[in-house]
Amino acid sequence: MSESATLHEQRRIGELIETLEALPDPDAQACAKELVQGILKLHAAGLERLLAILLDRGEPGRTAVEAMARDQAVSALLLLHGLHPHDLSARVQQAVNQLHAQLGSQGIRIELLHAGEPSVQVKLSGRWQGKTFSATTLTHEIEQAIFEFAPEVSAIEIEGLAEVNVHPIKFVPASVRQANRVSANH
Repeated sequence: MSESATLHEQRRIGELIETLEALPDPDAQACAKELVQGILKLHAAGLERLLAILLDRGEPGRTAVEAMARDQAVSALLLLHGLHPHDLSARVQQAVNQLHAQLGSQGIRIELLHAGEPSVQVKLSGRWQGKTFSATTLTHEIEQAIFEFAPEVSAIEIEGLAEVNVHPIKFVPASVRQANRVSANH
């Protein structure tokens, strides 16, 4: 299933839950909720056995489980059932490692200070070297990377953002850029 199809299914599930909660008959609500819970328990048990079977296969099985943990849709399913092979701290560290490579080329270092529910704390240091970038954009990129690996986190605190001298994006209208080019050529 593609990522867009997965997102569509997640939205549809949300809509169905809202419809279920709006049912006027409390017995129908209770029955539907029990049905969903039963299906989820069945899936969780099956996934748990699947992981156990793979892990019993030695290194090839561990490699397969790692590949499943890296897949966004499968990772989310494993998290839903409490079966993800990596704890929150390890998953956030993966995100920070990915960001470290990306931000390091721009002169910024990122360090994980704390990872626990409901929040994560990271620290930036260094001096921004590279394209003009806004603090808002940098914050968004950091949050997006961490939420991808740890969707259960509800807050991300970024220390040192002001100290890395991230400059705001400067918008220069096309007409001004053209005028500057013309005057520079004369």
